[in-house]
Amino acid sequence: MITPNLYTERLLLRPITEKDVFAVFHGWMQEEEVSRYMYRKASKDIRDAEDFVHFEREKIPDGGWYRWLIADKQTEKVLGNCLIYYDEEQKSWDISYNLAKEFWGRGYATEAMRAVMRFAVEELLITECIAVHARENPASGRVIEKLGFSFEREVPFVCGGGEIHTIGRLYRFRNE
Repeated sequence: MITPNLYTERLLLRPITEKDVFAVFHGWMQEEEVSRYMYRKASKDIRDAEDFVHFEREKIPDGGWYRWLIADKQTEKVLGNCLIYYDEEQKSWDISYNLAKEFWGRGYATEAMRAVMRFAVEELLITECIAVHARENPASGRVIEKLGFSFEREVPFVCGGGEIHTIGRLYRFRNE
């Protein structure tokens, strides 16, 4: 299944396009505070945003990788991105999300991820999913809990392009 558009009260979740390089770069990729707990490291080189968009565009037909840009439904301004993917190493579905700093604290991540989880359950027929966040990022944990995930255990967590090694908090969602 190709990544579909998803809609919420305030948001449009849509697949990434080649035209999104600037929005990705200026929205979060170059922002150290936003990228700190992400897989990719912050970058001041727009070519890294181009590489990210190219990678994501290649993953669209995958069937185990669904990445959306989170946009304001009225203005179409990109606020962040979110993802659900099948992690072959963990043998589990996993979620990820982030927002540009100017949009933190407004409920956008929870709203977007509720739509993603609805898609996961109704369309992908997912019955179980995990989410991990850095212990130092409790706001992410609050989003995960609002989605119905339950804390399971602490695990090693690597982020910031491999430069940050910390403790992660692993949560599990079960739809039985």
